[in-house]
Amino acid sequence: MAENFDNIQNENENEFLVDLFDDEGNKQTVEHLDTVKVNDSDYVICIPYKEEEDDEVDEVIILKMEYDENDDYILVPEEDLEVLDKAYEIFKERNADLFDFED
Repeated sequence: MAENFDNIQNENENEFLVDLFDDEGNKQTVEHLDTVKVNDSDYVICIPYKEEEDDEVDEVIILKMEYDENDDYILVPEEDLEVLDKAYEIFKERNADLFDFED
């Protein structure tokens, strides 16, 4: 997704579920897994939320945390593949005991 998620809401019962809204108002519910720091910036690691726990996850979403003119944080896509790879590697190292990663 290339849009900024400037309207972030947590109206879900599960504190790890977050509703993201793009510039057109489209909603995507994601599960926040971790937040990692790369080059002094915070990156949110999440996956698309699936109600069925048996569903295999094949997509990880990494969004950069930035602040808007009101000092509210927004999540924006990161274009730098090296930064994305570094954020994912940090996430894998920190969570190796919680998840089965396939390379």
